[in-house]
Amino acid sequence: MPKGVYQHKRRALVNRFWEKVDRRGPDECWEWTGALDNNGYGKIKEGVRGSKMLLAHRLSWGLENGPIPKGKCVLHLYDNPRCVNPAHLFLGTQADNLHDMAKKGRSRRGERHGRAKLTEQDVHEIRQMLKGGIFQRVIAEKYGVTRATIGAINTGKSWAWLKETI
Repeated sequence: MPKGVYQHKRRALVNRFWEKVDRRGPDECWEWTGALDNNGYGKIKEGVRGSKMLLAHRLSWGLENGPIPKGKCVLHLYDNPRCVNPAHLFLGTQADNLHDMAKKGRSRRGERHGRAKLTEQDVHEIRQMLKGGIFQRVIAEKYGVTRATIGAINTGKSWAWLKETI
């Protein structure tokens, strides 16, 4: 080896992966202790500098069960994005993932969505105004949204999950 050249011994991905897992009992969450993405999911580099990042829970599934079929997502049984216990992971479609998020109250819909202009209270008021015969255009101007937004509330295309309590 030429003088001054540092030869780094590469460790296998599987070894680097398990070094970053706090393995506990078989029924407990195995917490990822390495780097996290912006959503709190574990991440690890596939290989050397410039290689892609892998999500730790997907890698865990793959190590235990083999390749993830095309079009499938790896979902968590529990709401713990740092968990990589293969027993706490299952395969599903993107639709399954969205349904699971909504069922667990993690979806960003309604006023929890970052770009929401209306609150739940606004939607209740809008529905009452619609029942009272006020024009959609007038309601839209009052709330600073488009007539299409009011129309979507009126037909149930948006905010349909919000039950009327008034």
